[in-house]
Amino acid sequence: MNNQQLEQSTWQRSSAMTLSDIAMLLGFVGIYDLRVQVDELKVRAWAESLDSDLPLEEAKKIVSWHYSNHDSAINPSHLNREWRRRLADARERERSRLMSLQYAELEKKKASPEFVAQIKKELLEKLNRGKDAPLENDNGTVAPDL
Repeated sequence: MNNQQLEQSTWQRSSAMTLSDIAMLLGFVGIYDLRVQVDELKVRAWAESLDSDLPLEEAKKIVSWHYSNHDSAINPSHLNREWRRRLADARERERSRLMSLQYAELEKKKASPEFVAQIKKELLEKLNRGKDAPLENDNGTVAPDL
């Protein structure tokens, strides 16, 4: 592997996108913002700065979102911040979905009132064995202290 190929592979490892993907992204940014020009140094700088797991399609969505909400020039920190926020939102949605599923499963296993009454009766019988006074009256209220 020659020096240029080694340098190229080092740059590509630092981002989920290849250098040509980042050049395409910068070209996409340039469609929205004429202040942004594409050159090799900028592509390499963005490659070093972008989060390593940011895919090109998501980056383009973030660029579109950014320019629909802001008039400032976008930079890698804007992309990274919004990407991390979106990942956190996705994790939170998944956590909430799993909690809902878990709750639904627990609701299915919920004991019927009859089953609860039976267990309560059995527990009280066990607790009252060998005691002078019952813990509960026949009508289900707690016996008063004497």
